[in-house]
Amino acid sequence: MNREGQSAIKNHFDRLYKQGITPWKNHPPSSLLIRFFALLKASAAKARLLDLGCGDGWLTIEAARVSIAAWGIDASETAIERAEKSAKSTGIASKTKFAAGDALDLPYEDNFFDGMIDRGLFHHILTENRQLYFDNILRVLKKDALVYLAVFSENNPEGIGQRFTGKDIAALFGRYFRIIQTEKDKLPTTAPAHLLHLILKKTQ
Repeated sequence: MNREGQSAIKNHFDRLYKQGITPWKNHPPSSLLIRFFALLKASAAKARLLDLGCGDGWLTIEAARVSIAAWGIDASETAIERAEKSAKSTGIASKTKFAAGDALDLPYEDNFFDGMIDRGLFHHILTENRQLYFDNILRVLKKDALVYLAVFSENNPEGIGQRFTGKDIAALFGRYFRIIQTEKDKLPTTAPAHLLHLILKKTQ
């Protein structure tokens, strides 16, 4: 595992949170995320959702708003502090649980979650750390769990983070998940990033 490289990325985002710089929140949620919430609620009466790399909890809170019990984890303690404050201010703290922690060492029980959101984390997981990422999420996700994944597409501007095509994601995730639906941001876009959005279903 490349801990040093992964830690450098974590520190970069922690600095952004401390400065109040969160450009990814200027990118509106995809219609695919709304469909994901509906599918998750239909799949489990009391679905438990993990928001991996949740940042300040903005999507964790959106899940709680539609009555999904949601856990959020992020490496940035600053982001988690803001997530907890936001949950309290919106009156849904009882439906959310936040923790500062490592996505490559998840502190949850086996087969605990019915669903997961990864909006913007995977493209910051270094290549040599990907298997550890999969080992962790596969352990905590139940059989047939649903996943909403959003990663930088090949149309994203070059910069920090990796870019992926649909074929790339199929090759990487296809060993463990079936792709249910795929959607790309339209071009041109005024958003700060161009994302590839997917709904996946765990197959093992």
